[in-house]
Amino acid sequence: MKFLLILVLGLTSIQVYAKKCADFSSQKEAQSWYEQRKKSGQTGWKSLDRDGDGSACDCLPGGNGKKCPKKKR
Repeated sequence: MKFLLILVLGLTSIQVYAKKCADFSSQKEAQSWYEQRKKSGQTGWKSLDRDGDGSACDCLPGGNGKKCPKKKR
């Protein structure tokens, strides 16, 4: 039982630090957070660079707009 509690609490704390592009208002803001987390060795930054080009949240205002998810109709 203790193991399960520790596992759940551990996974919850990891998710707190993970961000998604919708959490930012601009690509510049997301890029700054991405670089800070990556440089310091912390987690949660990989989800912002889905294509792996080193540029976070390309689809936000100020981004290059390439490889953006298609909008649902």
